[in-house]
Amino acid sequence: MRIDELALVVIDQAGERGIVGRTRLQKVVYFLCDRLGIDARYAPYYYGPYSEHVARSVDSLIARGLVSEEVKKVRSDGPFEGRRYTYKVTPEGREVVASIETEESGLYEQAVSTRGELLAEGPSTRALAVASKLHVVVERHQRPVHVADLTKRAQSLGWAISKADVSGGVDFLVKQGFVHTIPAS
Repeated sequence: MRIDELALVVIDQAGERGIVGRTRLQKVVYFLCDRLGIDARYAPYYYGPYSEHVARSVDSLIARGLVSEEVKKVRSDGPFEGRRYTYKVTPEGREVVASIETEESGLYEQAVSTRGELLAEGPSTRALAVASKLHVVVERHQRPVHVADLTKRAQSLGWAISKADVSGGVDFLVKQGFVHTIPAS
């Protein structure tokens, strides 16, 4: 399955509400790519792993009329622009999703199932961002990383993650099967 197809399926599965937020879309696709073995060329970025390839794929879906993008100005207390992006599949996009469902039924079902598992407990975008940051830290070290070291290792990538966030992020990653805990000896 190509990245644009995966993004289209993720947006379609969000239903009428759509996917609210670029960060949320990036993080859901990040975890799905990991689970499905798809290389989307993610790199560390401010809100966690970011893929220019995913961003360009979404832009392409919009340009082709398969996805609509709604931009709303929202109040922002920080240095970033206050805009919220909502993505929804158009009727034309729904036709493409139907063909993906038929032509790549195995990957389609796996993507839908995994997306459902990831979002079953309704994690916030912030929780997904923290969990994805922690996942990057663990993956980069390719060996067991103690929970106490996660905050320091995340800081080495420019990410400030509190101990409370580490705890919640680790819980998410363990529940989803992305990492396994090591019993204390």
